[in-house]
Amino acid sequence: MKTQVKFLVSIFSILLLIVSCSNDDDNSTPINPLPTKNIVETAQGADSLSSLVAALTVADKETDSDLIGTLSSTGPFTVFAPTNDAFNSLLSQLDGYDSLDDFDTTEGRKMLAIILKYHVVSGAAVFSNQLNDNQEISTVQGGKLMVDLTPNGVYIEDATDASAMVSTADILATNGVVHVINKVLLPQEILDMLNAKTLVELVVENDNLSILEAAVIKTGLVDTLNSSGPFTVFAPTNDAFVALLEALGNEYNSLDDFDTEAEIDLLRNIVLYHAIPSAIYSTDLSETSVETAFTGNNIKVIASGNTYVIEDTTGEQANILAADVMASNGVAHVIDRVLLPN
Repeated sequence: MKTQVKFLVSIFSILLLIVSCSNDDDNSTPINPLPTKNIVETAQGADSLSSLVAALTVADKETDSDLIGTLSSTGPFTVFAPTNDAFNSLLSQLDGYDSLDDFDTTEGRKMLAIILKYHVVSGAAVFSNQLNDNQEISTVQGGKLMVDLTPNGVYIEDATDASAMVSTADILATNGVVHVINKVLLPQEILDMLNAKTLVELVVENDNLSILEAAVIKTGLVDTLNSSGPFTVFAPTNDAFVALLEALGNEYNSLDDFDTEAEIDLLRNIVLYHAIPSAIYSTDLSETSVETAFTGNNIKVIASGNTYVIEDTTGEQANILAADVMASNGVAHVIDRVLLPN
């Protein structure tokens, strides 16, 4: 009988201990409370990341960009978030970009989107204790980042010579994690764009566009197509010009045969007919009629399968052989036919 009583007392004591511990847990504050904001909301709530939020907003003005929507979705994502000072430092180094407002052009918005995507890792929330020295990280932009673990902290290396230091790590969001950094990371794609040649320089260095180069020089359009623009140039190949000369008959065997003032004016108008006074990338193409730099003359963009062809006033169509050749003052698309205006 005494044994049974002792057993019951022991059971009762254990139950009291469990209840007591349960009550203590209910009154305790979790060490790591669950986040309530996604990555975008987290950035919006941090004064030091207001430039990052502004950059996302500017980039998303492009119809094919939805970075804010993406970074508000389920994820998970890892975001390396540059501070306002980091953006100010970048702007001080870029010619023609004194503020984020200067990116509010088609070319600028696309450039900004490329930069921002280079700061995002999709499919994983990678915390600082999961990073390894010399680890390569693939970004949404397509380029890679390199992790450099030092006694002084965690550094992220981009395509430039200067690395970014992680100043605040492991900011938890509902859809991932944010690491604040002190530098805007730049991929090789952006470095190539910043060091890009003008449209004329691109034509000059391409042997397959040497007749177009000669036409630009002969018609006095070098300075025009070297100016700030932006321009879109549909650049006919040498074969395209040879085909045109053959179609014109025996009187025109080369550009040298355009030797009168009227003929040079005609050639100038043909060249201008291949230029559009705005930057139009392949992703911007849609079925439409676009006015060219030859005032009063349009070209048509026509859907053809999964791509587009360019139609001139004669109804003939040119195929795009190479799209989105970046220049410092616009973009070139290489085509297989010389377009003819009225």
